[in-house]
Amino acid sequence: MLGTLQKDMSKHGINTIPKGDCASCGKAIVGQVVIALGKMWHPGHYVCCQCGEELGHRNFFERGGKAYCENDYHDMFSPRCAYCNGPIKDRCVTALGKTFHAEHFVCAECGRQFGEEGFHEKNGQPYCKTDFFRMFAPKCNGCKNPIKMHFITALGTHWHPECFICQGNEYFIRRCPMHVIYSEEEEK
Repeated sequence: MLGTLQKDMSKHGINTIPKGDCASCGKAIVGQVVIALGKMWHPGHYVCCQCGEELGHRNFFERGGKAYCENDYHDMFSPRCAYCNGPIKDRCVTALGKTFHAEHFVCAECGRQFGEEGFHEKNGQPYCKTDFFRMFAPKCNGCKNPIKMHFITALGTHWHPECFICQGNEYFIRRCPMHVIYSEEEEK
């Protein structure tokens, strides 16, 4: 059939020199050709090896000498997000031995993305600074707020330095550099 077509086209002045044989069907290629993976293909025969979708002149991924459409390649070979289990196609964050879409690496408590301050880890979960200290930091025995940096351990508890103040009888108060003057008259 191709021979007859070539003769008919040649009569009308159209040159029909075959460009090669299709890697899929083995027949001569006349007209458009796709050159990929070191072979030539009829445009309709160059397809994704997984789903059969025609690749034609679109982008594709190669693995093991086979062509894959973008969706199948990512579904089969891209790393998975630890949060949503979807394939990671672009930017990612690797933390705590896991990989995440950048937008899915969030505080386990409030769900916000981490800013410049980074994150804190507890039991394999990431937390923003605010939630981490609110949930896990020791509390000051004076003001009951989380202790974030410096602290004093005294009387079996923790204190912010500014919250640890001396109270007691006059003998100890005079000798304590951090004291509050207390008088019974103030209570009345």
